[in-house]
Amino acid sequence: MPELPEVETIRRQLSEYLPLKIRSVEYSPVVGSILKEREFSPRNKTLLSIDRKGKMLIFNLNDDLHFISHLGMSGGWIISEQKITINHTHFQLSGIGKGSRTLYLAYVDPRRFGNLYFLKRVNAQKRIDALGVDVATKEFTKKYLEQLIERFPNKILKPFLLDQKYFAGIGNYLASEICAHAGILPFRQLSSLNRADATQLIKATKKSLNFALKAQGTTFAGGYRDASGERGEGVKNLVVFYQDCCRLCNKNRVVKTQLGGRGTYHCPKCQQ
Repeated sequence: MPELPEVETIRRQLSEYLPLKIRSVEYSPVVGSILKEREFSPRNKTLLSIDRKGKMLIFNLNDDLHFISHLGMSGGWIISEQKITINHTHFQLSGIGKGSRTLYLAYVDPRRFGNLYFLKRVNAQKRIDALGVDVATKEFTKKYLEQLIERFPNKILKPFLLDQKYFAGIGNYLASEICAHAGILPFRQLSSLNRADATQLIKATKKSLNFALKAQGTTFAGGYRDASGERGEGVKNLVVFYQDCCRLCNKNRVVKTQLGGRGTYHCPKCQQ
């Protein structure tokens, strides 16, 4: 599932081609399972910019219109100067982009767990505001984390990191990596964490994000591709997730468990 680094990589890549004056719109026969709300048609609108909050992409059009994209398990966006004809293309725009080039922008989703919403400003903002602090922003601070630890002492660390109402952008692989870089076991209760632990979690989040962003995201088998269709190289930076041996100590075998219904990886030596 694409997480913050993968979504941000796509946002940065697509933004290089904007603005895009949209001339035509095509939908697949099964787009209804993806397109949840449609308050307008993007035809003859201009795509001005793309923002991101957590794992959500916000496409900003003229007239205070937006379409919001959640990539789900296997969704992604591709941009090309040729019409995109690959399988599982469910939504495609064509128009004139930067440099007066004809461009095609398509949403591709083999498993169809992603969602699209075409919304006017008020309703778009409601969806954006439903997410918590984006962990890549300056609002994600030690003070914010300490307040959450005090508020939810009985929560378990790793499942809590996955809650988008508080940690927008963190998914399963990032949560395991953050706990590893912080040296904290993923099944610790928040009540057991101290101020030093909070500091380490903030640092570990920044480190994990930076590794993945520099690698243009992380691609697992049959998964994420960037806006050019290329794989992310972040797998080479993973220290516990999907690893047999911990790459922090290079000694101990990584332990895989189920925590909150999700595969969770930790090093019994490096994490306490």
